[in-house]
Amino acid sequence: MDKLMQFIEIKVMPPMMKLSNQRHLSAVRDGLIATIPITVIGSIFLLIPYIPWPQSYVSFMGNHPDLVAKLIIPFNMSMGLLSIYAAFGIGARLAQSYQLDSLAGGVSAIFTFFTTLTFTSLDEGTFISTQYLGGEGMFASILTAILAVECMRLCKKYNIGFKLPEQVPTNVSSSFEVIIPVFFSMTIVWIIVHLIGFDINALIASLITPLLSVSSNSLAAPLVYVGLTCIMWLFGIHPQILATVMLPIWLVNSEANMAAAQAGQAIPNLGVQPFIFTFLWIGGGGGTLALCAMMCFSKSKFLKQLGRLSFIPGVFNINEPLLFGLPIVLNPALAIPFVVAPIVTTFVTYFAFVSNLVPGMAYPLAAVWTVPSIFAAVIATASIRGAVLVVVNFLIYLGIYYPFFKAYERKLVLEEGQTEA
Repeated sequence: MDKLMQFIEIKVMPPMMKLSNQRHLSAVRDGLIATIPITVIGSIFLLIPYIPWPQSYVSFMGNHPDLVAKLIIPFNMSMGLLSIYAAFGIGARLAQSYQLDSLAGGVSAIFTFFTTLTFTSLDEGTFISTQYLGGEGMFASILTAILAVECMRLCKKYNIGFKLPEQVPTNVSSSFEVIIPVFFSMTIVWIIVHLIGFDINALIASLITPLLSVSSNSLAAPLVYVGLTCIMWLFGIHPQILATVMLPIWLVNSEANMAAAQAGQAIPNLGVQPFIFTFLWIGGGGGTLALCAMMCFSKSKFLKQLGRLSFIPGVFNINEPLLFGLPIVLNPALAIPFVVAPIVTTFVTYFAFVSNLVPGMAYPLAAVWTVPSIFAAVIATASIRGAVLVVVNFLIYLGIYYPFFKAYERKLVLEEGQTEA
């Protein structure tokens, strides 16, 4: 283990850290970290109505849908609008790195991002779809924030903009100075999206969908799904499109499994939702509960505090505070374990089922994704062996994340020490 950690620190971490310190990646990271309070609070309110026990509580929530709808409003206002907050944070931080007006950078980023949205006219009025205001619009949010600030930088460099007399207050003159760069960034996006009709999110979907058109019961299907999901998260792209494509297949296979169980036959399908969301996404996408657990005991004050804030949501498979707060998104230091660990557990889980070490998933629809994995595994398989498999995968996640976590922890501890000094 010492040799592995030494290899990671000497050979792997330096180039990764150099990449992570790149100006634009740093701005994206810092901008996403700024969303931590929003994601944590939103995650807590999402958890409240979906706590899976006791049964009396579940029944109470089931009988009060109006209360549930009100409880998830903070979640919708946090994760449902995450791309807006991210655009401001990224734009402000990138502008600050160029010694530009950070407030103007954040506002310009939001305006440019909003230009990617389209209006829908109905009898009741004109509306903007919220589909891309949350995680699904994160990629566009990042790109437009960078574009807006780069336009500001170039206009500043070549003295393009309105110049007001020195007698004009600074806050007023600085606002007029960014009119031209904001016009440039907005116009570029407007031409691409509304005149040319180029849809970034649709392009991503068209590239990914053919890759998932493989048998849902093969080893290839979960490997492709897991690999693409982790890579998309790393680049700040919400992988909801993957689940959308696979969900119809999972539902058909789930019905077949339940019918087979009712008839006393062997469970035919592995390609059901709990294979991914229960046995692989322990703590959320990337299996981050193990990472969160290590953070709770970290020597880094930042990691320890974030780990403790994120642990309870993580138990219920909500890990946006880690994805966007640690962050894992665009963080080369944690990219390797975030992709490799779920791929390893995919092999382990597939082998456990095909070799009948764990019974088939006869009740997949009962294992709701917010149910802690160790309980959902028992529900889906109707066997304690399902929980054992979750524990095995959790230990695998611990082992793979550990050396990268320790290397990243050392870097943060050093930075915190320098800050205090």
